Amino acid sequence: MNIGYLREILPGIDEIKVIGKNANVDGVICNVMGIIRQGTQIRLLVLQYDESYQQSIEEREEAELFQDPDTPRTNRMALSERETQAKNPFDSILKVFIDEREFNVCTLECRRLNIHEWESILTIAEFLKNGWQPDEIDYQDIEMMFLSSLELEGDYTSIPDFDQNPRMRFVRGEYCVVHQVEKPITLVVGGKYPDKLFFRDKNTGAQHWVQINRVYLLDMWEQMEKTLNDPKLQEHMTSEEINRARLDFEKRFSQVCPRGMYFPVIEYECEEDISLQFYSQAYLDASPIERGTSIGFILTPDQPTGILGLKLKAAVIQEQVPKNTDRIEAELFNYIFTVTSDDILL
Repeated sequence: MNIGYLREILPGIDEIKVIGKNANVDGVICNVMGIIRQGTQIRLLVLQYDESYQQSIEEREEAELFQDPDTPRTNRMALSERETQAKNPFDSILKVFIDEREFNVCTLECRRLNIHEWESILTIAEFLKNGWQPDEIDYQDIEMMFLSSLELEGDYTSIPDFDQNPRMRFVRGEYCVVHQVEKPITLVVGGKYPDKLFFRDKNTGAQHWVQINRVYLLDMWEQMEKTLNDPKLQEHMTSEEINRARLDFEKRFSQVCPRGMYFPVIEYECEEDISLQFYSQAYLDASPIERGTSIGFILTPDQPTGILGLKLKAAVIQEQVPKNTDRIEAELFNYIFTVTSDDILL
């Protein structure tokens, strides 16, 4: 730390307006601190504290104290830690109403605070200087708090006027919540799956089901050639642009999946608002490997509906296997639940 660095990260706040409305939303203590203007941009700042998140972090740290230091770290551990997240009621806000005035939300950022993240700390200090009261969160561990910043659409020469204690409504869109399952399953390439597979949420015990339609191996090299040779693509790109795209794909993808290797794909039906994620047990039990390149896939099945007449979905096990693979010892590792929540009223 030096004074030059401190000068660089000083928040360039041209105007600040304290709101200080406090509420418990979905079990999370939320304090709408207020609005700052930086140039012609205004941002609404919300400080959040999720007690259940702090408890889960403390439990994990306590478990690590009794863990054999020689126990190798696995991908399963890394994935489980990644799923330990604080709830953020403001992560899908589309609009904000302050009294009768409507604001669209352009971008939304959320960062966990820490004592070395000076820019956010200095911004909070500016609010304190302007009379903000951190009700219910003044003595919580600052490193267990999250600061959400909502950029409001438009250019402003000043923060709009509103009442000292304004009514506020936050309009939420859809958002996703990840639930652990970790159910072992043997996937047979080209096999028959006549029955539904039932599984439970690892934490709540809630039961769900999946109907697998088929399991097959996908050659992404062949798939990319089909895409690049599609006449529709050639209507929008020149041959030189297509060649550059091909060379770029070959350069990056060869680090992820060499030619002659395939990705397992599971096509399935399940409840409407749920999607599934599978991993091989070999991958989950292996040690994490740092890769310079990673590529994610989203596949759309050729058929819109499956054998039960429901929407057909696809999950890719993003681990390459040889062409002669016929069985994969895997796990239905988690499911992703799409949620639409009520508006937040303050």
